[in-house]
Amino acid sequence: MTTTMDGDQRSGSADRRLLPRDDLGRRRDDLAGSGILSEEEESALRLKRLSLHYVLMFAAVLMVSVVTVSTGNHKYAPMLHDTQRISEAAEVLSEGRAYLTYDLNIETRQLREEHIKSLKRTPELAVMGASHWQEGHEVIAPGVDYYNAHIHRDYYEDIVGVVGSFYEAGRLPETLVISIRDNQFLPVSARTDFLWTPGLEAYRRMARRLGLPHHVAYAHGLTPQLRQELSLPLLAANLERDFASPVKPGPRPADAATAPHPTLSTLLPDGSILWSVIQEQSYTQERTRRLSLEFAAEKRHQQLVVDPLGLRSVDRVLAFLAERGVKVYLAHPPFNPTYWAAVQGSPYMEGLKNIERITQDLAAKYGWKVVGSFNPHDLGCVDEMYIDAEHSGPECLKRIIDQVLEDQNKLARNAPTGERSNDVFFL
Repeated sequence: MTTTMDGDQRSGSADRRLLPRDDLGRRRDDLAGSGILSEEEESALRLKRLSLHYVLMFAAVLMVSVVTVSTGNHKYAPMLHDTQRISEAAEVLSEGRAYLTYDLNIETRQLREEHIKSLKRTPELAVMGASHWQEGHEVIAPGVDYYNAHIHRDYYEDIVGVVGSFYEAGRLPETLVISIRDNQFLPVSARTDFLWTPGLEAYRRMARRLGLPHHVAYAHGLTPQLRQELSLPLLAANLERDFASPVKPGPRPADAATAPHPTLSTLLPDGSILWSVIQEQSYTQERTRRLSLEFAAEKRHQQLVVDPLGLRSVDRVLAFLAERGVKVYLAHPPFNPTYWAAVQGSPYMEGLKNIERITQDLAAKYGWKVVGSFNPHDLGCVDEMYIDAEHSGPECLKRIIDQVLEDQNKLARNAPTGERSNDVFFL
């Protein structure tokens, strides 16, 4: 045995610069663990990395595409998708100015709520209903501070929600005309459209205020409108329309607000609309008759189901209005005479008679009146006043308001001297 200068003992002549290992066999394990991958393993690993790369790339492309389509639809259909532009339009209307839009494929519920919120004064008379009121201009209520609170395709939730908007804004009208149409109480499960879903928040807000039970349809917020917002074909159509239009949506000069615009629809400060010249020219009598008959064929066998929740909700809203001294008229908007004749004797007509009975019962409960009629002949409305089966012009709508104003004047004349003198309207 040899002893080194630093005291390290070495045995024999072997090189012992490395410390001895207890388990010499682990050298083979270490070597196996650090060996090179086989070709098959290397190929599999490369494939996994490549697959992950493509998945991430696809996700990125998909996300960019979704954002691009959504942004494009917001830009080129602003009155349908862009909440900021809708609010700006409502502000323009509240200032007494008109607003131009490509067409009436717009989000009317937000527009209505924002407009009511920004009204400068409380209307003496307001009308509520669906698009059958869209041409109800202020001239149909002469001498009256009038507001048109119509929206598109209303259901019972909208009666709750729009009344709630008036109340929250402190603008409950002195007199309110509320339309009750054929599908007013249709259950959610029986509906085939989704225009009503943007009004759900206002509906639930007012329902909670009234202590009403309310349904939770689309409570997650994923309404079908998202499909429109993310639709590539709609983006293409919106782009084509925008590029072809020499005038873009926006405020309309005050000096031209009461005349039809050549190419764009006009939203008026009173809440009604004006068709463009091009649209007016397309509404021929031949087209009106064809659409009326097609719609009648579609509706003849419809069962007009009444949702008990809807009936209870409207009843409670009417009680709410009565408690606050609002004079309410329930109104039936008249149908086109051609359509009316075509649905006679059908299951649909039986349902319509039930809606009339319900409306009469509600009016009688609160001592109010029913004005208008589903039957156009009761009001003297003729085919030439319509653009389709349901939508009439101001000439027909004025006949409903005439009934309201006549009743108001009668009440004022019969009131004791000195009472309600401010409620006299002039026909």
